[in-house]
Amino acid sequence: METLILTILSVLAFIGLTYLVSSYLSSNKSRISDTGYKLILCVPEDSSNKLEGIIRRIFLERVPEKLMTDGVVYLMIPKDQKDALKIAETLQKMYPLIVLPDLSHVLYDYNER
Repeated sequence: METLILTILSVLAFIGLTYLVSSYLSSNKSRISDTGYKLILCVPEDSSNKLEGIIRRIFLERVPEKLMTDGVVYLMIPKDQKDALKIAETLQKMYPLIVLPDLSHVLYDYNER
């Protein structure tokens, strides 16, 4: 009887140690991030009603960590979408978001070599 109890306790201890090592290794994977990539979300016209759900889902599913970005979602919202800008301002209080300035008025000049 004593041998049976020791065997059961040994098996449970082995399972516990295996779980501990497994959870430690899985948590270490998420710490390896920020490889310099940026996650930029360009908001098309007339999609401001879906913006909040998309951003919440991005952070709930831990997309920035899985893509090894810096953890911030950068939003490109045109200036004429006032509703999307208001939604982004409220979500900035909960999530790491940065609204990029509208660059539609900037003229790029590339020199061909």
